[in-house]
Amino acid sequence: MRARGRLLLLAFWILPALVATLGLRLVPSRANPDLTILASFAGQFAIWFSWGLWSLVILAIGDRFPFERGRIGRALAAHGVAYLVVVSIQIFLVAEVTVRTGLGSRRGLESTFVIGIRQFGDIFTVIFWAIVGAHVAFQWHSAWRSEAARSARLGEDLARAQLAALQSQLNPHFLFNALNSVVTLIGREPGTAQRLVVRLADLLRGTLQVGMAQELPLAQELDVTGRYLEIEQVRFADRLTVEWEIEPDLGDAAIPALALQPLVENAIVHGIARRPGGGTVWIRVSRQGDQLRLVVTDDGPGPQQPSANPGAGVGLTNLRSRLERLYGGRGSLTLEAGPDRGAVATLTVPFHRTASPRPTSPATRA
Repeated sequence: MRARGRLLLLAFWILPALVATLGLRLVPSRANPDLTILASFAGQFAIWFSWGLWSLVILAIGDRFPFERGRIGRALAAHGVAYLVVVSIQIFLVAEVTVRTGLGSRRGLESTFVIGIRQFGDIFTVIFWAIVGAHVAFQWHSAWRSEAARSARLGEDLARAQLAALQSQLNPHFLFNALNSVVTLIGREPGTAQRLVVRLADLLRGTLQVGMAQELPLAQELDVTGRYLEIEQVRFADRLTVEWEIEPDLGDAAIPALALQPLVENAIVHGIARRPGGGTVWIRVSRQGDQLRLVVTDDGPGPQQPSANPGAGVGLTNLRSRLERLYGGRGSLTLEAGPDRGAVATLTVPFHRTASPRPTSPATRA
């Protein structure tokens, strides 16, 4: 809670002190009917404002021991100990104020505590746990708002990723080369030309079918990327070689939607396309403990070369933003120079499986 919130919370407890003072003025106590309004307010202020101070302590305990799944027992124990301490101290505080304002006589410790429990135990219990309940409700509401904002940002990131993917696919240069390849092949290899048009349609449709899913099965992501590569392989002919190394039994592993294609596209545009003789793109997917690791390597000039397509940089930047919002520090994306030449893009995400159906991946498609 911010400083302004704490001040408002403390100010709130002045209200019951004023109400109690008014009650003593309207119906004076027989024990001390001559009690002045100032003395009456001072006594009530000490009783009720102390609850304001206690509320700050209770909130601090709630922040340290929140009521969260798996930690409710610990939170109850911490709050239970605080409840016994606060109620006990408050009982002796009320007794002391009563004596000092002439509204009661001093008793022994045991009698003070027992009588205090009988007189104030119920109301003090309600006050303490009402503060706890209000704090828990505030925490849950804040968590709900944070999760809603996070979901909205993730949706925005995914929409940007879809737009970037579509923009790269609808890029005039990409479409011109794809359609030019179709025109060239119609007379010579009509079957290949037809297959190229189908792959282009499948690529666009596959991107649009992602919807608002933040994660996809690896097999589906590989399938979309494979269709993109089939088009590029027609364009580059024997100048582009693609090698897949996919560990078995990873088809249903979850991966951020539209995460692999930007890495492959970056390798082709900034790597293979700059080599007169073409080159090779390696796509490796493996599981390392509790992480899924995707590595895209090319033997082009390397990432230190200036970018000819700013959109690729935007795509990688957007992907890093999505990883941060999806996984926090458990996901990462790096782009480094290869040991000899070229670039190595490494995507690491927490490993878990999805329940989605597994389409045929390009690594196994005939």
